[in-house]
Amino acid sequence: MNIFRILVFSVLSLLCLTGCFPDDFTEDIKTEQEPVVKPKPEPDPAPEPELPAVPSYDNLEAYDYLKNYVDRTRYPNFKVGAAIPVSDFLKMSQRYDMAVNNLDEMTAENAMKPYIQRPDIKNDFSKVEAFLDEAQKAGISVFGHTLAWHSQHTPYLYEVVKGRKVEVSSSEAGPQVLFEADFQDGDIPFMYWGNDSSADNVDGTFMISNPSKVEGWQVQFAFDVSEPFIPGHIYQLTLRIKGSAEGAIGACLQNFNDNYVSVGDFADIGFDTEWREVDVTAECILEGGLRVIFNVGEFVGDIYIDDFKFIDTNCIYAYEPYTEQERKEAVAAEMDRWIKSIMEVTATRVSVWDAVNEPISDSDSDGDGIHELHRGWGGTSTFFWQDYLGDIDYVRIVVEKARKYYAEFGGKQPLRLFINDYCLEAHWDDNVKLRSLIHWINLWEADGVTVIDGIGSQMHTSYSEDPQTQKSREDHYVKMLQLMAETGKLVRISELDLGYEDRNGKTLKASELTDEQHRAMAGYYEFIVRKYLEIVPPDQQYGIAHWAPVDPKDDAWRGGEPVGLFDQNYNRKYAYAGFANGLMAY
Repeated sequence: MNIFRILVFSVLSLLCLTGCFPDDFTEDIKTEQEPVVKPKPEPDPAPEPELPAVPSYDNLEAYDYLKNYVDRTRYPNFKVGAAIPVSDFLKMSQRYDMAVNNLDEMTAENAMKPYIQRPDIKNDFSKVEAFLDEAQKAGISVFGHTLAWHSQHTPYLYEVVKGRKVEVSSSEAGPQVLFEADFQDGDIPFMYWGNDSSADNVDGTFMISNPSKVEGWQVQFAFDVSEPFIPGHIYQLTLRIKGSAEGAIGACLQNFNDNYVSVGDFADIGFDTEWREVDVTAECILEGGLRVIFNVGEFVGDIYIDDFKFIDTNCIYAYEPYTEQERKEAVAAEMDRWIKSIMEVTATRVSVWDAVNEPISDSDSDGDGIHELHRGWGGTSTFFWQDYLGDIDYVRIVVEKARKYYAEFGGKQPLRLFINDYCLEAHWDDNVKLRSLIHWINLWEADGVTVIDGIGSQMHTSYSEDPQTQKSREDHYVKMLQLMAETGKLVRISELDLGYEDRNGKTLKASELTDEQHRAMAGYYEFIVRKYLEIVPPDQQYGIAHWAPVDPKDDAWRGGEPVGLFDQNYNRKYAYAGFANGLMAY
């Protein structure tokens, strides 16, 4: 019993004593124990590297800009180009951004095409100069289009070929027709614009259609004359007219060089749904008028016009006819004047031009297998230089004047001159038009002096849903490249754009296309670019330029068709991917 008490006391005493030991004693005890090793926490897993987006039809924004896909080592001369409206580029608009990002080179759409006016009217090249300035700042070259063409002229050239102008006495003065059109040639001799209006030649009559009512001046058609209206003279309009409903249009003599002021008003021209003959006059009250203009905007519907004449009722001059040689010299002088004026503005900044645009016709009238040059059809805005200069001298004169004035006005780089034409890839004539162009180039160069550096193929074409048609188009495109390459000259696709045709040959609008159809178009773009790089030797490659890189509005070139690489909101389309894929293929 006592022993038990002693043991209990001893244990209790030890427990009390341990509570009184200093802190460092207990720490010493701890340090002598085996350390407790805690497991290290697992590090967070490294984030997966972010892979670059893979360009595909389903991921269009992953594509780089087009010009960045050109392999500059293999294809040092290849240029990605496009036609860009000068006004849009100068506004620094979305089209400016699209051009600067994607293009090596631009064509100034219509701004550098010939527009030949009377010698006392100086061409205004201020927008062209501004365009060249901004292009240079952006590091984009400019392709000159074009030194000679048969379209977009003023009536002045037709005055030139009439003969030598002489004044007549007051007793000899009398009526003279200054402008007339019976529309039987299928042409539209008027300019027209505004409010998505349209115009056509319908069964040998001029038709203008206005979709909605606006101010009269917001829809117009017009024509220009070569000599200013004379104050005090009475001018007469005679025509037949009818409409889809009853209505009226206005007309006046206009000075478009002075804030579009009227220099003489005609009475309103009324009409109904039956043909009506009209005879109205206007007195010229101010100097400087060169245009007759019609205001259509207040009438909604279609207006038809036929048997149109514009007359100076008291003309005080006449024309002494030229000899054939005198006429040729007079026309050559106008060509000289034009080329000199444009080279003065561009020579230090534009070193490559279409010397002649669209010289070859679509027909072989004598059956020799060679298409002739175009001949004099069309209205007052169409002037075929070759009718007066001759088939051979026409191109030789253009090339000679271009090289002369390019050097005279300080051009430093070698000047390269192209002949540009359409339907060179055409499957329906088995590339005969291209073969004809090559034949003519050989004739033009036969003098040993004339040198044509390259051939431009416009390539305004379409993808066809019909397999046989599409295969034929592809085969003839390949043949076109082979024939062009065989000439040893530079090869350029100059105005590429693609539409879409269904199996029945109907042209579809952009709004009608399905996703699958867009992909088919993209595949054709890829084929076109890929085959160009595959077939054309690198030292003959100039490049590919698109004529309408943004889908056009309804009143523009190929209106409403899906021809662009971008839609109207500047979103990339499958066509953009197709073009890029073609560049990446080689």
